[in-house]
Amino acid sequence: MNPQDFHTIATEITQTLGKILVTHPYVGIIDYNGTIYHIDEPLQPFLDVMKNFVRSNFNLLQIGDHSFPLGAVNIAFFKVSSKAMVVLYTLKGLAGQLLAFKMKMFDWTKRIDGLLDQLNIPPPPIPTQKLELEIRYSGTSKPQFRSGITTVPILIKKLKGKEKFSIEVAQVLQFCDGKHTLHEICEETGYSLLKVNEILRDYKKKKWVEIKRTLLQS
Repeated sequence: MNPQDFHTIATEITQTLGKILVTHPYVGIIDYNGTIYHIDEPLQPFLDVMKNFVRSNFNLLQIGDHSFPLGAVNIAFFKVSSKAMVVLYTLKGLAGQLLAFKMKMFDWTKRIDGLLDQLNIPPPPIPTQKLELEIRYSGTSKPQFRSGITTVPILIKKLKGKEKFSIEVAQVLQFCDGKHTLHEICEETGYSLLKVNEILRDYKKKKWVEIKRTLLQS
């Protein structure tokens, strides 16, 4: 295993995301133990933050989840596998633009995990059922499920990484995964129903998005 391999992956992530964002993204690659394998120079001041966050929160996130632990800083953690996280940072712009990475985040998972396998790192501990329940109901009350018909948008166009989106569009499209309902997308992005519907209508006309209607179980 050549340490340069992690640098190559980070460079590819920067180049791919740089085509979408209006500012330069900086990359860190870190395993579930908090061991850092690549870190761009502007991320160095957050070295301890990265290690501590991953060690404390890795098992609290599902694969594909993200977190913005520092509200005033554009730094985001993405759990790309059961072994690693990718950390992204920008010096300017809105933190939400980093969510565009979620549309491509698994493109490098196999290579990152393959490199970690070569290092013979022991597998991460399996969360207990108790922990899973704590995550699921970590709010002040258990989630409420409503019965009836709901709208679930699905991104059907395969993205090539060359597309350029506004921040609003990137945030909405990354939740069009067939799992998030229309109202959940509004909650995740903080956008109004009117705004989300407007974006979905535009991309439905372009045949990028398909709208499914499904029955919610009470």
